[in-house]
Amino acid sequence: MKNYFKLTILLVFFISIALLGGCKKEDDEEYRAIPDAVYVTSNAVTGTGSTAATTITNSASGKVTVTPAVARVYVNTLKTADVVVNYSISGTAVTGTNYAVPTTTSVTIPAGKWYGDIPITILNTAVTANRTIIVTLTSATNNTQVGIGTDKNYKVFTYTIIP
Repeated sequence: MKNYFKLTILLVFFISIALLGGCKKEDDEEYRAIPDAVYVTSNAVTGTGSTAATTITNSASGKVTVTPAVARVYVNTLKTADVVVNYSISGTAVTGTNYAVPTTTSVTIPAGKWYGDIPITILNTAVTANRTIIVTLTSATNNTQVGIGTDKNYKVFTYTIIP
Protein backbone atom coordinates (compact mmCIF):
# COMPACT_ATOMS: atom_id res chain seq x y z
CA MET A 1 0.00 0.00 0.00
CA LYS A 2 2.87 2.37 0.81
CA ASN A 3 4.44 1.79 -2.62
CA TYR A 4 1.10 2.49 -4.32
CA PHE A 5 0.85 5.79 -2.42
CA LYS A 6 4.43 6.76 -3.38
CA LEU A 7 3.76 5.89 -7.04
CA THR A 8 0.60 7.99 -7.01
CA ILE A 9 2.48 10.97 -5.55
CA LEU A 10 5.26 10.61 -8.13
CA LEU A 11 2.75 10.29 -10.97
CA VAL A 12 0.92 13.46 -9.86
CA PHE A 13 4.26 15.24 -9.56
CA PHE A 14 5.39 14.30 -13.09
CA ILE A 15 2.02 15.14 -14.63
CA SER A 16 2.14 18.54 -12.91
CA ILE A 17 5.65 19.18 -14.26
CA ALA A 18 4.55 18.16 -17.76
CA LEU A 19 1.53 20.45 -17.64
CA LEU A 20 3.52 23.38 -16.28
CA GLY A 21 6.19 22.86 -18.93
CA GLY A 22 3.56 23.41 -21.63
CA CYS A 23 2.51 26.82 -20.29
CA LYS A 24 3.43 29.97 -22.18
CA LYS A 25 6.47 31.88 -21.03
CA GLU A 26 7.22 35.58 -21.47
CA ASP A 27 9.75 34.86 -24.20
CA ASP A 28 7.23 32.89 -26.26
CA GLU A 29 6.29 34.70 -29.45
CA GLU A 30 2.53 34.46 -28.86
CA TYR A 31 2.64 35.76 -25.27
CA ARG A 32 1.80 39.43 -24.89
CA ALA A 33 1.67 40.88 -21.39
CA ILE A 34 -0.93 43.60 -20.86
CA PRO A 35 1.07 46.75 -20.07
CA ASP A 36 0.14 49.09 -17.25
CA ALA A 37 -1.59 52.06 -18.83
CA VAL A 38 -3.50 55.25 -18.11
CA TYR A 39 -6.34 56.57 -20.23
CA VAL A 40 -8.68 59.55 -20.10
CA THR A 41 -12.49 59.63 -20.25
CA SER A 42 -15.24 61.97 -19.16
CA ASN A 43 -17.71 61.98 -16.35
CA ALA A 44 -18.90 65.48 -17.22
CA VAL A 45 -22.51 66.32 -16.52
CA THR A 46 -23.66 67.96 -19.73
CA GLY A 47 -26.56 70.01 -18.45
CA THR A 48 -29.12 70.49 -15.71
CA GLY A 49 -32.59 69.07 -15.20
CA SER A 50 -34.12 66.02 -16.82
CA THR A 51 -32.00 66.38 -19.99
CA ALA A 52 -28.68 66.17 -18.12
CA ALA A 53 -26.45 63.28 -19.03
CA THR A 54 -23.18 61.83 -17.90
CA THR A 55 -20.90 60.91 -20.76
CA ILE A 56 -18.32 58.16 -20.41
CA THR A 57 -16.26 58.66 -23.57
CA ASN A 58 -13.14 60.58 -24.44
CA SER A 59 -15.19 63.65 -25.34
CA ALA A 60 -17.97 65.69 -23.76
CA SER A 61 -19.75 68.98 -24.25
CA GLY A 62 -21.65 71.48 -22.17
CA LYS A 63 -22.89 75.03 -22.07
CA VAL A 64 -20.80 77.77 -20.49
CA THR A 65 -22.86 77.48 -17.30
CA VAL A 66 -21.68 73.89 -16.73
CA THR A 67 -18.60 73.94 -14.56
CA PRO A 68 -16.37 72.27 -13.83
CA ALA A 69 -16.05 69.81 -16.68
CA VAL A 70 -14.02 66.78 -15.63
CA ALA A 71 -11.60 64.63 -17.57
CA ARG A 72 -11.11 61.43 -15.57
CA VAL A 73 -7.76 59.64 -15.90
CA TYR A 74 -7.83 55.90 -15.11
CA VAL A 75 -5.19 53.24 -14.54
CA ASN A 76 -5.94 49.80 -15.96
CA THR A 77 -4.32 48.03 -12.98
CA LEU A 78 -4.27 49.13 -9.35
CA LYS A 79 -0.89 50.41 -8.23
CA THR A 80 0.84 50.25 -4.86
CA ALA A 81 2.39 53.70 -5.47
CA ASP A 82 0.94 56.94 -6.81
CA VAL A 83 0.91 57.48 -10.58
CA VAL A 84 1.51 61.07 -11.70
CA VAL A 85 0.12 61.75 -15.18
CA ASN A 86 1.27 64.85 -17.07
CA TYR A 87 -0.93 66.47 -19.68
CA SER A 88 -1.09 69.44 -22.04
CA ILE A 89 -4.07 71.60 -22.95
CA SER A 90 -4.84 73.00 -26.39
CA GLY A 91 -7.91 73.70 -28.54
CA THR A 92 -9.94 76.65 -29.80
CA ALA A 93 -11.14 77.83 -26.36
CA VAL A 94 -9.21 80.78 -24.97
CA THR A 95 -7.48 80.43 -21.61
CA GLY A 96 -8.72 83.11 -19.23
CA THR A 97 -11.76 83.86 -21.40
CA ASN A 98 -13.49 80.50 -21.93
CA TYR A 99 -11.82 78.49 -19.15
CA ALA A 100 -9.61 79.18 -16.15
CA VAL A 101 -5.89 78.68 -16.30
CA PRO A 102 -5.15 75.30 -14.69
CA THR A 103 -3.05 75.43 -11.53
CA THR A 104 -1.08 72.38 -12.67
CA THR A 105 -0.62 70.23 -15.76
CA SER A 106 -0.50 66.93 -13.91
CA VAL A 107 -2.95 64.74 -12.04
CA THR A 108 -2.10 62.15 -9.37
CA ILE A 109 -3.86 58.79 -9.21
CA PRO A 110 -3.34 57.75 -5.59
CA ALA A 111 -2.02 54.28 -4.78
CA GLY A 112 -4.86 51.79 -4.55
CA LYS A 113 -7.27 54.01 -6.52
CA TRP A 114 -8.53 53.62 -10.08
CA TYR A 115 -8.60 57.27 -11.18
CA GLY A 116 -7.77 60.92 -10.69
CA ASP A 117 -9.74 63.89 -12.02
CA ILE A 118 -8.64 66.85 -14.12
CA PRO A 119 -11.17 69.63 -13.39
CA ILE A 120 -11.71 72.14 -16.18
CA THR A 121 -13.25 75.33 -14.85
CA ILE A 122 -15.50 76.77 -17.56
CA LEU A 123 -15.95 80.55 -17.33
CA ASN A 124 -19.47 81.86 -17.83
CA THR A 125 -18.54 83.88 -20.91
CA ALA A 126 -20.89 83.80 -23.90
CA VAL A 127 -19.65 81.95 -26.98
CA THR A 128 -21.09 82.31 -30.49
CA ALA A 129 -19.55 79.10 -31.82
CA ASN A 130 -18.31 75.83 -30.32
CA ARG A 131 -14.97 76.09 -28.52
CA THR A 132 -12.83 73.06 -27.71
CA ILE A 133 -10.54 72.27 -24.81
CA ILE A 134 -8.25 69.37 -25.69
CA VAL A 135 -6.45 67.51 -22.88
CA THR A 136 -3.62 65.29 -24.12
CA LEU A 137 -1.92 62.85 -21.74
CA THR A 138 1.83 63.18 -22.33
CA SER A 139 3.57 60.95 -19.77
CA ALA A 140 3.05 58.92 -16.61
CA THR A 141 5.23 57.72 -13.75
CA ASN A 142 5.48 54.27 -12.17
CA ASN A 143 6.33 52.46 -15.44
CA THR A 144 2.90 53.27 -16.87
CA GLN A 145 2.25 53.93 -20.57
CA VAL A 146 -0.12 56.58 -21.88
CA GLY A 147 -3.15 55.28 -23.81
CA ILE A 148 -4.59 51.78 -24.09
CA GLY A 149 -4.53 49.16 -26.81
CA THR A 150 -2.05 48.73 -29.62
CA ASP A 151 -2.93 52.13 -31.08
CA LYS A 152 -2.82 53.89 -27.67
CA ASN A 153 -6.43 55.13 -27.74
CA TYR A 154 -7.96 57.36 -25.08
CA LYS A 155 -4.91 59.53 -24.45
CA VAL A 156 -6.73 62.61 -25.82
CA PHE A 157 -9.88 64.10 -24.30
CA THR A 158 -11.92 66.84 -25.98
CA TYR A 159 -14.38 69.04 -24.12
CA THR A 160 -16.57 71.26 -26.33
CA ILE A 161 -18.11 74.42 -24.95
CA ILE A 162 -21.36 74.97 -26.81
CA PRO A 163 -23.34 78.25 -27.21
